[in-house]
Amino acid sequence: MAFDLMVGKSSKVKDSPDIVGSIDFDDLPAISRLLQRVDSFFLHRVSNLFNDQAFSTEEIEQALRHLLPLLTKQCKPDEQAILHKLISVLAYAKSKQQSLYGVAD
Repeated sequence: MAFDLMVGKSSKVKDSPDIVGSIDFDDLPAISRLLQRVDSFFLHRVSNLFNDQAFSTEEIEQALRHLLPLLTKQCKPDEQAILHKLISVLAYAKSKQQSLYGVAD
């Protein structure tokens, strides 16, 4: 099972969102360890792989403010990998000025 991360007007196929990443069960331990470093609403919500999520442009900005400082911290390789993935997805959504959707499949 994966949690697909999409950017667009909506997560509906008719709106042709861009699928820009995914989160798998294997990523959850690293996300949990990142949550021990920062209390981020974004990490909490994307770690729930069973519920669809929607993030507004304001929430994307807030999530970046929480996650970007972690880039300078010493992290384990899997934490660094998921951090880079999530920041990349958030940066893409910010550059497109569109919402981010997490869709359980």
